[in-house]
Amino acid sequence: MSDLRTFNGRRYEIVFGSDVQRDGVFLELSDRTDPTIEILAEVFFYDELGRVVFNAYKESIPFQLIHWLVESAAKEGWPIGWPEKP
Repeated sequence: MSDLRTFNGRRYEIVFGSDVQRDGVFLELSDRTDPTIEILAEVFFYDELGRVVFNAYKESIPFQLIHWLVESAAKEGWPIGWPEKP
């Protein structure tokens, strides 16, 4: 899966991938405006643990991009909501 969008004149992409060492899958947000791709953030789903984490690799990422990344994780069906009360 790959999704491209333009925001404030820059090109961004979310890419789906897997990581055998960390035993899970991820959605990675990157800035593709310049020839050198800059990874900004990721949402990672640990398969065995059923746990989702967010990692930012740069400061001051526009919130709209974070929203897009989290929304993409929700579309994948990852458990990102609050646990239900007993």
